[in-house]
Formats: sequence, C-alpha cells, structure tokens
Amino acid sequence: MRFRRLTTEELLSLETEFKQFLIIHELYDEEWRKLAQEEPDRAEKFIELFSDVVFEKIFNELSYLVHFSDNLVSFFDVRFDPLKAFHIQSPSGISLENEVALKEAFIQHSDKLSFYKGQKNSIKNKAEEVWDLIQKGSQKCDETYFNHYAQAFDLK
Repeated sequence: MRFRRLTTEELLSLETEFKQFLIIHELYDEEWRKLAQEEPDRAEKFIELFSDVVFEKIFNELSYLVHFSDNLVSFFDVRFDPLKAFHIQSPSGISLENEVALKEAFIQHSDKLSFYKGQKNSIKNKAEEVWDLIQKGSQKCDETYFNHYAQAFDLK
C-alpha cells in the first residue's frame, strides 16, 4: 500500500466508484460479498488497492500545500517538477503556528521575518511527494492563500 486505507466513512462516500472499481476487476455484488466473507484478507487487498487509486488521483490534483510550525511556515507549489518551496521564518517569540499567527506576524513584525526559497527535483512521483509532505504535517491550501504570501517573496 502506497498511501493509507480509506476509512469506512470515506469508502461509503465513494460506494459508486468502489462498485465500478470492483466490476473492472470482474467482482460483481455476489462475488464481492462471497470474497469478503470467505477471504477477508484478499477483500482487504482490493480495498487497499482502491484506496491507493483514490489517493493517487487526489494528490496528483493538488497544487499547493502549507505547513505551519512554531516559527516556520512553508508553502509548497507542487504543480510542476521541480517542486517549489517558500519558507517564512520568525525569531523566537514570534509565533507562526497557524494562519492567524502568520497574519499577525506580517502586520506587527514583518521586518523581523526571514524569507527563503528553494526547490526540489522530485525523486518520486508527484503523489508520493505530496503524501510525504502531508505525513510531515502539510495541508492543502488554495491558490489565493498561497499567492497572497508568495507575493512577499517578490517584494523581498
């Protein structure tokens, strides 16, 4: 398994897609029920495979991520290879732990913030790079939010 297994709730919300996935693998309703009952480990492998397909699609469609920590915010543009990273760092005592703290730091302490750019040539496929960043605490952010802070790098 490359990513994670879908939760029961997630799987239920994708019931139609899962049924189509099973049909592609020549498992119709009766065959699936029999497999799930008689060979639960094999049925679980189908769920894991479907989970990977779903997350591969989701992660490949993501464009921007953000990661907050105590005194560092990292924005990632994952649309292309190389992956681009924009980091905003604050000195000790100035929090950047969330969106509110970042906005406040820009308003009150912009002269004390440090800005760094970087890039990473992907050694894996995009979905795996995104998964790695999410595993480390990054989360999806929209283009407007990303661009709002990315413009600060052009001003520095």
